[in-house]
Amino acid sequence: AIVAETCGPFTVLPALMNEYRVPEMNVQNGVLKALSFMFEYIGEMGKDYIYAIVPVLEDALMDRDPVHRQTAMNVVKHVTLGVSGLGCEDALQHLINFVWPNVFEQSPHVINGCTDALEAMRIGLGPFRVLQYLMQGLFHPARKVREPYWKVYNQLYIGSQAALVPSYPDVPSTDRNSFRRQELELFI
Repeated sequence: AIVAETCGPFTVLPALMNEYRVPEMNVQNGVLKALSFMFEYIGEMGKDYIYAIVPVLEDALMDRDPVHRQTAMNVVKHVTLGVSGLGCEDALQHLINFVWPNVFEQSPHVINGCTDALEAMRIGLGPFRVLQYLMQGLFHPARKVREPYWKVYNQLYIGSQAALVPSYPDVPSTDRNSFRRQELELFI
């Protein structure tokens, strides 16, 4: 990570990505951990390298091994926090599609990795985009689907209450109750 910041990530990243091609689970996990530390350390410098590592993260997030997916979600978290607000939302949108299925995982470590990655996506993509993913499962008939969705929604709500107000659907007023948001409508 220090070499990547001092000499530039382009000196470290090709060797790491080449090493990931070795079909050994421990080697690939080590590469993912190194990527996680590197992107945590270099922060905004990761903007130029996010498109290069998306295929590696795709492969890792689709793996059957839960430890592999957990480590990959840790990389996604650090990448997302590093590039938030720098115009890489298309890559983040692509990565959230691979992170999202892990919301139903049973392992506590993978659940923590998934919620951390989704929290980072809240910052990188914005709460409205994450809410769009959540809407489909908040009122699902199956309890096993509703519970993880509500858990993520509660974190989303705690993290950015005010930013969610414009994304809620417009509810028509009744004779007794007014559901209008005058301040928001005046601003828009």
